[in-house]
Amino acid sequence: MKKTLFLIFSGAIVIFSVICICSSPIINKVLNESLSWGYLNCQMEADDYKKAKDTTPLTGDAKDKYLKPFKHSLNLCNRKKAMYGLEYSSLILDAFLGFLCLILGLLHYFDVGKPFEKVTGIIGLATGIIQFILTLVYVCYSGYIFTNDTPTSSTFYKADSKGIVATWDTTENKYKCNYYDKDDEYAVFAKYNDLGKKIYNYDKDIYQADSNDKVKICTYSYKGYSDFGDDCNSGEGYVDGQTAGQKYRTCDALYVKYSDEVENKYIYDRWVTTIIFACFIIACDIGLAIFGFLLFKSDTPGI
Repeated sequence: MKKTLFLIFSGAIVIFSVICICSSPIINKVLNESLSWGYLNCQMEADDYKKAKDTTPLTGDAKDKYLKPFKHSLNLCNRKKAMYGLEYSSLILDAFLGFLCLILGLLHYFDVGKPFEKVTGIIGLATGIIQFILTLVYVCYSGYIFTNDTPTSSTFYKADSKGIVATWDTTENKYKCNYYDKDDEYAVFAKYNDLGKKIYNYDKDIYQADSNDKVKICTYSYKGYSDFGDDCNSGEGYVDGQTAGQKYRTCDALYVKYSDEVENKYIYDRWVTTIIFACFIIACDIGLAIFGFLLFKSDTPGI
């Protein structure tokens, strides 16, 4: 029974690792911006943060607010660089060590490897522990970036399912940014885990809106010197609706249009698939370690 389960967990790790390698966003260069993650110069961000911290005359909350963008850039750089290395090392090592244990498991399953059963047990135990730690750290980094960080190669503003980013406030006589957060200047931007939504891909209703449709008329267009995110954060959560000399006073909301393709959904699906199957690998690593230990402790060859 020990040999059979050892073999099953080893085979499952190999299968799940191959799936992860084939779907992973960085290894497969699905995420264009990730091409540079491996050689990001985080020391530059560290120097900028240290310089800003040492030279600013501000104190207390004002200092923290001033340093927040520098600290965010440094932490983001470290996360991306770590995820790049972890995706390659953890998934490839999972496949390699899983395959090694699979071969050993087959030998024992067919009663060929009785003389080195305890050695196989040690290898299985060590492999399970090493893979568990590496894959868990990778999933944590990948999951955090996926749910908390924003794409940098393209700007996507956070919108609801209809594509609305701001609604008219009759009291302020301005458009109120729906996702503004005074404590988080990045709240108005979509995260990676938002990219699977219809609004960030092909949306039939928005795409087919004609020149008289309110979606077409009220779609926010960029200024030459600013954009929606800057307006929201600099205007305390409001934009005046003036863009390219035009006012949207007939609009009760402002819309955004992103893509006529489904490339963002493709990125989302690949990333989610990798995280899910990496979690399966973690579970199998635990099983491999347990049955590797049991093989090592087995006193009777062939059990």
